[in-house]
Amino acid sequence: MVVEDPAEPSAGKRERSLNLNLEVCAGIFLIAAAAAAYYAALPLDAGSMSGVGSGLLPKATSLGLAGFGVYLALLGLWGSPERIDGFSFRGIIFVLGAIVAFAATVRPFGLLVAGPIAMLISSMADPDTRPLEILLFTACMTAACYLLFKVVLHLPIPVLPPLLGY
Repeated sequence: MVVEDPAEPSAGKRERSLNLNLEVCAGIFLIAAAAAAYYAALPLDAGSMSGVGSGLLPKATSLGLAGFGVYLALLGLWGSPERIDGFSFRGIIFVLGAIVAFAATVRPFGLLVAGPIAMLISSMADPDTRPLEILLFTACMTAACYLLFKVVLHLPIPVLPPLLGY
């Protein structure tokens, strides 16, 4: 049996090792996504002091995302040493599938059809959601998107093209 000597300087201290926990992996992912977004926005002009250019928002957003990724990675390095237990592709598949479904259906069917389809597909990413919650959330978000994009912002997004002759 090994007994710790209380007079030893390292007594009672745990050794820290580099753990790739969930926060560190999420931080690395955010930094990589921010780098890709900034690279994609490089050709866009950020503007000058007298006017905002088309590249200012994407570049500023990607820098903010990278900053949050650095914060999250550092928090994970200095935080709890929990390791990642497992990984599921369910969330990634359904969220990316919802984005693709929205992009494929918004022009031919409009916002009032493409929005609920995307929300219903993305809701399958979490196995704990209940059907009534999903339907209520989908109805509220569809109404909010219609009010925001068509009524408030007056964007030229088709609402229901088959019915409105788009």
